[in-house]
Formats: sequence, C-alpha cells, structure tokens
Amino acid sequence: MKTVIVEDEKPILKLMKLVINRNKHLKIVGQFTDSREALEGISKLLPDVVFVDVEMPFMNGLELSRKIKSFNENIQIVFVTAYEKYAMEAFKVNAVNYILKPITEEDLNATVDRLLKNQHAGEITLKDDKKNKIFILGYFRVYGSSGDEIIRWSTAKVQELFAYFIYKKGEDTDKWQLCDILWPDSPPKKAEHNLRSSIYRLKTVLKNVGIENLVHYENGRYGMNLKRFYCDSWRFEDFIESNPVVNEENIASYEKNSALYNGILFGNEDYLWDADLNEKLRRYYSISAKNIAEYYMKVKLYNKSEEYLRKVIEMNPFDEAAHELIMKVYFHMGDRIGLVNHYKKLNTLFKRELHIPPKKSTVELYKNLFVKL
Repeated sequence: MKTVIVEDEKPILKLMKLVINRNKHLKIVGQFTDSREALEGISKLLPDVVFVDVEMPFMNGLELSRKIKSFNENIQIVFVTAYEKYAMEAFKVNAVNYILKPITEEDLNATVDRLLKNQHAGEITLKDDKKNKIFILGYFRVYGSSGDEIIRWSTAKVQELFAYFIYKKGEDTDKWQLCDILWPDSPPKKAEHNLRSSIYRLKTVLKNVGIENLVHYENGRYGMNLKRFYCDSWRFEDFIESNPVVNEENIASYEKNSALYNGILFGNEDYLWDADLNEKLRRYYSISAKNIAEYYMKVKLYNKSEEYLRKVIEMNPFDEAAHELIMKVYFHMGDRIGLVNHYKKLNTLFKRELHIPPKKSTVELYKNLFVKL
C-alpha cells in the first residue's frame, strides 16, 4: 500500500520510517513535516494510507484528515499521537486506528491487518466512488465515467476551456465570449479556429475516460451537460447558501462541508476569469468558519472554537470580527496571557501593515475583557 507520513517532529518521523519500512505491505511514497504541504502533496500522490500526527502547528492532524477525506474518501487514515484523549476524535473522521507514540512493530502490524481488510472491501466500489467527480478547490482533478482520472490534458487551453465550463456549471456560452476569454489577443478568425480545435480535443480527452456526448452547440453557443457530475465547489457553495445558521442538528454537516474548501479555485492555474467566484467562496468559508466557532463557544468547546478562528485569521489576518471572537474565546478560557498576546500581535500588525490601530470597538472589547479577567 502506498504510504505517506505526516509528522512535524523529525526524530519521531525518522523512527516511524524505520518501523514502517520493515512492513512488507507498506511502501513510503511521501513524508511531510508541514501539514499544509502535506495536503497538497497527498492530493497528487493519492496514497492508500496516511499516518498522521494529531498535534501539529497551522493545521492539526484532525483537520488535515477531514480535508483528505473530503477529496478522496478511500484514503485510509491512521493517527499517531502521544495522548489517548484523541481516540474519539480520531474515529469521528473514520480513522482506521490510532497508535500511541512511540510506534512499535506490534502496533503497526495490528493496524496493517485492518488496513488490508478495508482495502480489500473497498476495491469493489473504488471505481464507482470516483465516477464523474470534479475537485477544483485548491487543486484540479477530474474523474470520468470509467473511474479513471484525467492526468494529462492535450493543451493548457483545453484544460482552461473545461475549467471555464465547470465555473459556469455547464451553462451555454456564446462562442465569441469563449474566444475573448481564451484568446483575447488573437484575430476573430484565428480565435474561432482555436476554439473549434480545442472543443474537438476536449471531447477526445473526455472520451478517453469514458465521458461522451457532454459538449453541445446550438445557435452559436457552446455548453456542457454536467448534471451527472459531483463538484466540490458546487457542493460547498450550495450548502453554505442553504444553511445560514449552525446548530446541534447540522454542526457535523457544517464541518464536513466547510472542510471542502481547500484553497483557491483550480489550485495554481491562476485563471483571470474566476476572481469573483474565488472571492465569494473565500468569503463563504470565512463566514462558515466563524459560525462554527460561535457555535462551539456556545457549547463551551473553546479549543474547537479557537481552531476555526485561527484558520480564518491565517487566511485573512485583517478580519477584525475573527480577532474579536478569538479574544472572547481566551476570555472564556480564563487565558489572560493568551488574550494579551493576541491583542498585542493584532495591534502591531495593523500599525505595521495598515498604519492604523484596530477599530474602536475592537480596542474597547479588549479593555473590557482584560479588566474582567
């Protein structure tokens, strides 16, 4: 089984590699000490199993595992932790097992037995699970009717053409609009020729993964029938718009769907035409994460609340609403040092980058919380 290790402490990582390499069923294809780099790497390596440390900076192992599961449910997760308290959290994200540090051959062998059983059971439905799926949040992966992934597009413009149809959710688009988007500097005749050629090549690429009769043309407009496709950004957008409030009944779904947001559309492709939707989805994630944080504050799970607020602030350091919420979290936790340090960093950031202090309501909130602690 292709194996990836995510562990931020290098001595422990070295020990894990040593033990795992002794097992004939596991082959290490990647290792990471940074959870953010791990997420990007795993999306490309597509391992069978990931051994994940729970406590890591920036993005902990639990959140990393949710994101891994959001784009590929077939990747098996094994947590490696120094604390038994994470056991229940581990199984909430469908982890195969959790192993206490330091990892031993005995513990690993027992875990591998479970991994092999799950892999055998999953092989029957693996291709069905991948049918007609598009993942564009943070990366760009497409699975066709055969269950195969589109690995190589014939040209960059063919890939961008398909990406644009996904962006438009398949709706019909005037051919000259497509020409202006993809070949803005070409003469009309040349651009039209390029479009026809790219449409033909796109059909060929899709046919190779079992997708046919997807593109249609009528009255000078091209469109795609994407009704049979799942797309992570569509799911994320629809869920947030349909669920403005977080409550006990939908918190699990809220977390699962919020985890779909893995970054900007189409990864690093840097298309110019998706800027508005990118900003909309980024705003949706910020809102959803803050809503989840406020829910966890209400039920006094302050560590979970802090976890989500840190993600929002990492994405947008100038989100004062998130800063105000995290100061309230520190207040409820009775963490005077955390409150003071956070406000100092916030104040320094605003003066250094924006040359202004935080807004008056933020300053007043800090003073009130500080006095009451």
